[in-house]
Amino acid sequence: MKLNLTAALPLALLFPAVAAAQTTLFSLDEIVFSGNLTELDADRSGLSIEVITEEDLEAAGEVQISDYLARLPGLNVTRDGPVGQNSFPRIRGLDGRYITVRINGIDVNDPSLIQNQTNFGGLTTANISRIEVLYGSQSALYGSEAVAGVIDIRTTAIPDEVGDELGFSIEGGSYDTAQAAFSYAVRGERGGLAFSATRLVTEGFSAAEEGDGNTEADGHRATTLSFSGEYDVTDTVTIGVDTFWQDSFTEFDEGPGAPPGPFNGDGPQTQDVTQRGARLYAEIEGGAVDHEFSLSDYETERFFPLGFFQRFIGERTEMRYVGTWEFAPESALSFGLERSEERFMSITSLGSVSSAEIDVTSAIADIAWAVSSNLDLSLSGRIDDHSRFGTQHNLRAALALRPDADTVIRASVGQGTRAPSLFELFSDNGNPGLSPETSLSVDLGMERSFGDLRLGATVFWIQVNDLIGFDGTATFCASPFGCYVQVPGETTTQGVELAASYDVTERISAFGTYTYTDTETASGARLTRVPRHQLSLGVAGELDSGWRFSVAGIGAADTAVSTFATNQLDDYFVVNANVGYELSDGVEAYLRVDNLFDTEYQTSPGFGTSDRAVYLGLRSRF
Repeated sequence: MKLNLTAALPLALLFPAVAAAQTTLFSLDEIVFSGNLTELDADRSGLSIEVITEEDLEAAGEVQISDYLARLPGLNVTRDGPVGQNSFPRIRGLDGRYITVRINGIDVNDPSLIQNQTNFGGLTTANISRIEVLYGSQSALYGSEAVAGVIDIRTTAIPDEVGDELGFSIEGGSYDTAQAAFSYAVRGERGGLAFSATRLVTEGFSAAEEGDGNTEADGHRATTLSFSGEYDVTDTVTIGVDTFWQDSFTEFDEGPGAPPGPFNGDGPQTQDVTQRGARLYAEIEGGAVDHEFSLSDYETERFFPLGFFQRFIGERTEMRYVGTWEFAPESALSFGLERSEERFMSITSLGSVSSAEIDVTSAIADIAWAVSSNLDLSLSGRIDDHSRFGTQHNLRAALALRPDADTVIRASVGQGTRAPSLFELFSDNGNPGLSPETSLSVDLGMERSFGDLRLGATVFWIQVNDLIGFDGTATFCASPFGCYVQVPGETTTQGVELAASYDVTERISAFGTYTYTDTETASGARLTRVPRHQLSLGVAGELDSGWRFSVAGIGAADTAVSTFATNQLDDYFVVNANVGYELSDGVEAYLRVDNLFDTEYQTSPGFGTSDRAVYLGLRSRF
């Protein structure tokens, strides 16, 4: 299928699905922080962006961030079993290697994984204050990997106003699951602090599909901490710090297709993972030009006691300067320099060590220009000097037009780059001859309000050139099991995203999304694990008697798991529900049910999903 962008947009608007994320359509006072180098009113941004608040997450009742992301238009998630297992989002058909993920301003794509990406298996919604999802190629601002988009996550935030906030929650239920979370945030006259802690323990269920005779439960336990602080040294100088830390232990199954070995299938494999991140920054109001200096460091260590490759270590250090000049009302020019260093190390059970590193020096510029009262334009550019691949450049342009108070039209086009990961280059399966993938992304969308009804539609197209693939028959690398290769040609993904929400009453809303995604590789095959059709529907609200409820379903159809058109996952539609009751001011008891109708389904072939599961909880905020 070749999608005509001009023709598809009006078609999409004529047939809006009654759809599923309350955050799809912006309120006019929403602020977006990650779309440009300066914050911007949401209706002035030409980018397709989803904003998820702490209230959205609590109302939905999802435990894993990836489960909430699966509600959004253009996103689907594959999970290899229960909490803690591999869980990777896809944006517009492209998997985690094409998505940059940031937590508290720190790039957390793992340099020790096969591709630089973030495993969402252990990331929960507890103590998350905000998530922004940027769609389309954002390499002009975020560099390599930001081809399909960016997911920006913020843990407990410092309050905007002077005062403090205390929160806690405790929950228990199916699969011997227990979770407790605590947060405290305070702002004074010259600064503030925010701290959060989460502990999750679950016995889980078999990661390998139980229907195939696998019975061993795969448990997970994790502790997560975060801290933020800022202080106004003077009226024009602010210093701050953001940190997070997570330590986890997970039992897992290799699943189908794993290399032969004694621990495959329903075996006793385990992994210990530690992640640490910290960011120091200083903000200086300089009159005509404001300045921000930052230094961040991220490290992850993965330990597999039963594997041949027992330990993987990845590190990233970034230094950044950004200057911002507000040259006109609601218009700003930002410019800056970045320096990033990545390191990778693997250690086998025999004690042999492999390591590699790269560095990238970058110049960036971004202009957000209010051309008129109803037209905004942004232009962004980046030049990277890569220690292995030399000079690369990426550009992005976005436009937002408001023909009337109820309508926003958005358009953006951006170039993207994905440099080969250190594993793809230098592991036993690596190929030092690989070169970066390049891409082009285009989207066009419209949002319109009709009183209590809000509709949105976006058409998108992404083309990736010279994709890096894996050839299991290649023998030119050190491994006898295959090598990474450059695949000449173009891989495309294109489709339509629809969204709608309707205020049934002042306190009850229906909402939902539908996404059609068509993908094609250079060989003419489809990308795997990408539903051609994805739907989410829901209703949520509050009752005068103190009750709150939410019911939402997610469905997928026509999902290929190989290049053979007949080899597909079964279609499914899964419904989750939760209900809460306010016991007193700021204290709520709640009940949530995952997979309400006990649907049998898979998002990843050979791996199981939760049966009907029931959880009880208590939370408060003062």
